[in-house]
Amino acid sequence: MLRKDYLLSMMEELTTAVATVLGLRRENKHVEALNQLDDLLNKQFRLRSDLLRRLPPEQIIELFRLGPGIEADKLQQVARILEEEAMIYLETDRTDEGIRILMKSLHLYLCSDSKGAARELQTLPERISCIVNLVREYELPPETSRLLAAYYEREDRLDEAADVWFGLAWEQPELLSEAESFYSQLLDKTNAELERGGISRQEVTEGLAEITQLYERK
Repeated sequence: MLRKDYLLSMMEELTTAVATVLGLRRENKHVEALNQLDDLLNKQFRLRSDLLRRLPPEQIIELFRLGPGIEADKLQQVARILEEEAMIYLETDRTDEGIRILMKSLHLYLCSDSKGAARELQTLPERISCIVNLVREYELPPETSRLLAAYYEREDRLDEAADVWFGLAWEQPELLSEAESFYSQLLDKTNAELERGGISRQEVTEGLAEITQLYERK
């Protein structure tokens, strides 16, 4: 009960801050908006945004390690703050930095979801979908792509998981065997399971054949 109350309190504070930031963005007060987010990070987590901008996502995740596990709900809160910060950079023509932070936010969202974060706190699937759409034209870091593929698989969106693995197979030769393994596992599913996941057995067979050929050439 105490954990639930604590999380709800954090969420209410974040919701209020995001609303304030949105208002500041509408008034083109971007510096004030960034300061608001930095203050929230400091208050809730004793962190600074400049630190999070420097750290790779894997190191940010380690900041929220508790024993053998991860404080997934806190991690998704940080991801939301970074997402809001990235939107400010995009609005002020700092596109490269904005996209880089968005990718970091996506990585943290995906990790928090895989670790059992309460999805209702941030409408997590909606947040993930939003960022994926924003960065669609950019190449994700391999580890983020792997998390995204796993997320799609959990969501039974097998067609999208397959697309991610196919892209990884072409872009990252060291992941060819993992991509081949994923496609091989799809062949173990029934036609009904594949159809429910948005992919046909023929598509899986053809994709596996292409990946196998690529693997043999490498």
